[in-house]
Amino acid sequence: MAARLLLLLLAAGLVAVPFVAPSHLVFLVATIGSTAIMVAGLSIVIGMAGQISIAQAAFAALGAYGTAQLAALGGVPHWIGLPAVAVATAGLGYLFGLLSLRVADHYLALATMAFGAIVQLLLIHLEDWTGGAVGLPVPPLTLGGRSLTRPIELYAVIMPCAALTVWFLHALMTSRTGRAFSALRMSEVGAAAVGVPVLHHKAMAFALSAFFGALGGGLYGLQTSYLDPAQFGILESVRLIAIAVIGGLLNPFGPVIGATVFVLLPETMGALGRYMSLVFSLLLLAFIIVSPRGIAGLAPRLRPRPGRRRGG
Repeated sequence: MAARLLLLLLAAGLVAVPFVAPSHLVFLVATIGSTAIMVAGLSIVIGMAGQISIAQAAFAALGAYGTAQLAALGGVPHWIGLPAVAVATAGLGYLFGLLSLRVADHYLALATMAFGAIVQLLLIHLEDWTGGAVGLPVPPLTLGGRSLTRPIELYAVIMPCAALTVWFLHALMTSRTGRAFSALRMSEVGAAAVGVPVLHHKAMAFALSAFFGALGGGLYGLQTSYLDPAQFGILESVRLIAIAVIGGLLNPFGPVIGATVFVLLPETMGALGRYMSLVFSLLLLAFIIVSPRGIAGLAPRLRPRPGRRRGG
């Protein structure tokens, strides 16, 4: 009952934000939404399935650049282009997952890192398609011939997508597929022994990770209205992993919690913002040691435990 009330209050707050908050805050909350969508993919592939991926920024880049170019060169509306690119990127993620059967652990991490580096190099050198190091402008989202560029308009698009993403994570974690992912995380040999198709589920985890990475990347591109290869490097993938870990890899609200910390904390630090990389690194280290389940995992530990009855 308390959880439902909390969700209702949260939903009411999100609806009220664009009407009572200044444009800058509306933009920041929308950024939390698009970032949380990208991070949700890591909750699946790393948190649920136990696979290592340092390629999330690359999937986000494919979503952002692919959607922008479909709109600019093909005249494809973002409403069609973004879902199509996200599905296509999911297909690429599935193929990558199939290849991952031959590698594991740190070799898988290196493979995903190499994939991310390749994507970034292609963004730089395919200048005719990507704008190269100079970057690429993103055509605005349109509806009925009208451009939607104001923070409140993009908020109205991004936040429902973020809410659906959280709902999907919750449904997946409690589904048969989610239990198969958990078995895979515990032991691939054990999962195979109980009848889990290991290769298919590894590939599925990468596909879902790629889908949400591309979806969040495309929405983020609409916010920034300009794409730069530097936005999608390996360091960005590491940042997204840090957000996932700090928020909580095994909680559907983890991506939102982590994204909130990473987006809003720099806004409160003023001149100390130059040290944010150090602050986030220390936060990541602290949560890995103290609370591996992230901020979302602290709640059960902070609840008062019922006292034992004394005998006699």
